[in-house]
Amino acid sequence: MQFNVPQFIDVEDKIFGPLSFKQFFLVIGGILVLIFLWYFFELWFVITIGGPIILAIVASVFIKINDRPLFSIFIAWLTYFIKPRAFIWRRK
Repeated sequence: MQFNVPQFIDVEDKIFGPLSFKQFFLVIGGILVLIFLWYFFELWFVITIGGPIILAIVASVFIKINDRPLFSIFIAWLTYFIKPRAFIWRRK
């Protein structure tokens, strides 16, 4: 019996054009935040706050460091600072 071994298991599937499922919803979430800002605030505030938001979303979607998306690196960084790092060794 022969079995097909899956290839390229570390590459995310492209669902929406050149974007994966996670990337697509990050972009949609950023667009919804910008629409919310546009609807409730004045133009100068939208430009001041919206510019860095756009840059952060574009960076988290398209920039990779060591073949890991910037978004997953940010999540790892965040959990590093949230979880306790004190390890106590106890002899059994």
